Amino acid sequence: MGIVKSKFGHGFGIFKQLSKPSNIEIKMVEVMKKQKGSRECSVKSFNSVIMKFNKIDESFKKLRSVFQKIDKDFDGKIDLDKLKRGFQELHVSLTDQEIKELYQECDMDESRGIDFKEFIVLLALIYLLEDSFAKSHLLPELEVSFKTIVDTFMFFDKDGDGYVRKNEIVQAINDIGPGQRTSGSDIALKRFEEMDWNKDGAVSLKEFLFAFINWVSVEDGNDDS
Repeated sequence: MGIVKSKFGHGFGIFKQLSKPSNIEIKMVEVMKKQKGSRECSVKSFNSVIMKFNKIDESFKKLRSVFQKIDKDFDGKIDLDKLKRGFQELHVSLTDQEIKELYQECDMDESRGIDFKEFIVLLALIYLLEDSFAKSHLLPELEVSFKTIVDTFMFFDKDGDGYVRKNEIVQAINDIGPGQRTSGSDIALKRFEEMDWNKDGAVSLKEFLFAFINWVSVEDGNDDS
């Protein structure tokens, strides 16, 4: 396993680069394929998603209190033991092995603790992969935000194979609604570079989640200022 430096600006450092997809990634691909084939995507243009950025950012800010409730020593990181105890309190019904796999998947810089942005990604994966999300005591508006993100990924993933490639995002960014102006290929390529942090030419849902969180301006700090 190697490492690769992210070009995301603040908030992300050095990321794991796996030689083959993890079990979680394989599951994500299969779920996205099924969703693409079983329901209509609600996103019709990327501009319509941009209009929702502020609302999504607000839902993530409200999640800060949940993160701090689990991060009992307020060091800005949640280790595996904290996560297990926190999920018990939130009534998120996962086995210890499932929690461990999700934790390892989202501790992107291998810092032995997930920060706030990584915590959002972890919850998004639970939303996608597990029924327990609906049974937990998490914010209802968070589920709406995650659905928007998943639908945006579906909108980008034109061939429905569970990954987004450069030609697909160029097409998606330039798919515009009535009366809207195209953002152009340069913007599309910039967005793709922001997503494809391991530079393999195929953006997974997890990579997309991290990029999307940066797009809506989620901060890393322990306050919302």
